[in-house]
Amino acid sequence: SGINAEYGGKNTKPVQICVTCFEDFSSVNGSFHNISTSAHCAEKLLDSDNAMVIRRLWDSYRNMWSSALCDTCSGLTENRTHEFSNKTDEVLLCFNEHIQHPHMICIECSEKYDALLNLFKSLQSAGYACADLADSMNSTARMWSVDYGCGHPPVEYLPVLAMTAAMSFIPFSFYLALWKFPTCGPS
Repeated sequence: SGINAEYGGKNTKPVQICVTCFEDFSSVNGSFHNISTSAHCAEKLLDSDNAMVIRRLWDSYRNMWSSALCDTCSGLTENRTHEFSNKTDEVLLCFNEHIQHPHMICIECSEKYDALLNLFKSLQSAGYACADLADSMNSTARMWSVDYGCGHPPVEYLPVLAMTAAMSFIPFSFYLALWKFPTCGPS
């Protein structure tokens, strides 16, 4: 979408294969289907050379389309794609609004970022995270965590260190007790 380019920064250019090429891919897919179902056309165009260049190229394009899960985005006509795009735009706009005070981005944009991340996770678990959405989320997540240093608060190491010290003290106290009271039986 337009705001992605405007606010996404020069280093974040999300892939737009599925959204941008959906109509063209559908058109080529229909044409290939028509050619392959016509015996005369298939023989002349698809099977006329030993290398089967057209068929192999088409298989390569179709595999790329499938592996990018482009059918799950279905262009920009699907509500889930629109919703994800809108939430991404909201997060990027929030980043841009607070760019003068980057330390405020983590606070002010947290709710919007969490909503985007939760939406992406739900789309991903339902099998609807095409390459466009995944790349957009990766770019936004990189900005959130790397560029602005946001994320989950760091783990406090004090409780871990206290537990380690306490567990290390147990063998020491055991050996001290054996040294202090070497005999425990009847004399």
